Amino acid sequence: MSGPAGVPSNACFIHTRARPLRAGVAIPAPVLIAFTNMTSPLRAFGPLEPDRDGWEAAAVALSRPAVDLASQGPEEMPVTMSNHSHAENWFELLTRPLWGLTGVTGPAADDLWPVLARTLARALDPTDAWYVGDVTHASQRCVEAAAVGHALATVPEQLWEPLAPKDKDHVAAWLSRAYATGVVDNNWHYFPVFAGHGLDRVGVARDPAAAAAHLDRIGELLLGEGAFADGPTGRVDYYNPFAFHTYALLHYRHSGDDRYVEHAASFARRFGSWFAADGAGVPYGRSLGYRFAQSSLWGALAAADVEAVPWAEAAGHARRHLAWWWDKPILDPAHRLTVGYLYPNDGAVEQYLTAGSPWWANKAFLGLAAPADHPFWTAEAAVPGPLVEPHPAARAVHVRDRQGHVTRLNGQARHPKMRGGRDAYAKFAYSSVAGFSRAVDGLGLECFAPDGTLALSEDGLHWRGREDPEHGRVAEDGTVTVTWRPWADVTVTTTLSGTVDGRHVRVHEIETGRTLHTGEGGWCVPHGGVDEAADGSAAAVSRGLRSTIADKGGSRTAEVIAPMPGTHLYWPMTVLPVLTGVLEPGRHRLESEIYIGRDVS
Repeated sequence: MSGPAGVPSNACFIHTRARPLRAGVAIPAPVLIAFTNMTSPLRAFGPLEPDRDGWEAAAVALSRPAVDLASQGPEEMPVTMSNHSHAENWFELLTRPLWGLTGVTGPAADDLWPVLARTLARALDPTDAWYVGDVTHASQRCVEAAAVGHALATVPEQLWEPLAPKDKDHVAAWLSRAYATGVVDNNWHYFPVFAGHGLDRVGVARDPAAAAAHLDRIGELLLGEGAFADGPTGRVDYYNPFAFHTYALLHYRHSGDDRYVEHAASFARRFGSWFAADGAGVPYGRSLGYRFAQSSLWGALAAADVEAVPWAEAAGHARRHLAWWWDKPILDPAHRLTVGYLYPNDGAVEQYLTAGSPWWANKAFLGLAAPADHPFWTAEAAVPGPLVEPHPAARAVHVRDRQGHVTRLNGQARHPKMRGGRDAYAKFAYSSVAGFSRAVDGLGLECFAPDGTLALSEDGLHWRGREDPEHGRVAEDGTVTVTWRPWADVTVTTTLSGTVDGRHVRVHEIETGRTLHTGEGGWCVPHGGVDEAADGSAAAVSRGLRSTIADKGGSRTAEVIAPMPGTHLYWPMTVLPVLTGVLEPGRHRLESEIYIGRDVS
């Protein structure tokens, strides 16, 4: 990711003055204050080698700054926004690196394990000032109990055997409470199961009925096509691959219980369509701040030795995905992961993410549990081709175009409890190459940032997008249909279709009892290129990307706007081609064609 000419690619920008964009002229360099050396890419740890040794070195390098900071105690934990306690946030920092480190077999992590064992002992000692606190019903501590249980089950020689008898008693008592405590009714049902695996491995008795009940409940959340509902609303996002299915495969590895393995394999056979040819995943849904955890399913298949897809395919997706992230400026000056997505941005994440949360990304390294001679490591990575992949259970169609970019045509509904839950779930389209924006408080389309969606307004200042709880429908022909009602007297039926030429079409059938302003966005590109707008079509070109939107009915005005800085997941400052218009009461049809891809003009 390079910045504007003459500005380092790792600069952080503050845009100090908004200016209108004029069609057909170059966008002048913005007034910027550049703060260099504030972020660096993962390659600051060194080159990423695609073999097992290279990944092992990467896992250790990424984990070390977190372990070093966590070992200094909760008082040294950075304060970031979160709805959890400071102690719980610190515990994330301590335990989440374990997901990657448990597969490290060489000496690279030998100096980390004693530090982790000592710090974990203090964190779970109720008489210690560092005590993380009791595990209570559905508390954040339940989440991290799974990492502790998995680590004890995998490397007890590192985390259990070095402990003094009293420390073992504390760890066993705390984990036993985690095993018996109630959880949120979604993927969290796996957390007590993994606490149980840890207890089993270190010889602590437990009632097997508790884990059995959780596993039975997981089965009741099955939607079909290998997809599970992450809670009562039937939402399918990255929590399927990096939670439900990853845990199912690790559970199988620990216990031999294969009841959910075939569901994981079934999902994996569709999951490849979520990834672009360059390795990027389509950003969609909650917890995107976990970044390359998106690819953990591929490594979990290797850890469980389950060949759901050819190993060359699984290896290709996993290697390219981590390599894609390796160039992104997501480390702070101490080489710790930042909060955000493609750059540090607290506003791009949910209310439960904090400074320790991003190390869930270490799940991407679960493939280290497979030996170096496993085909996950030895196979030549297969490169995916164009496709149109309907996934009805996920209420989406994924289209990988001839340039390798993926567009998600989306029929899922907003998440009512998550910060940014409308933008993360209910836009009509999401893109691997263009990301998406989150609206911020304020007036106008610049604050609403309507990429991938149609916005409606009564006054042209206060905007609404799709917020209905009903999910859309996916047809066999690869189209998605969504009906939504932004007001009681307004009904919109939107139909989405896409092709492998990088374009998709949105058709909106609107019946309104009131006058409405409309604003429909294509895809954002970085600020600093050129834009053009004429005859119902608008385009923005920047850093080799071309984004266009065209009104097929000819009734709307085309322009390019500059959304508020910090609203986009990929770039701090963006521009966005949009179509605007006004609808009088009655029936209307709006049709637009949207394109994103390399600029070949």
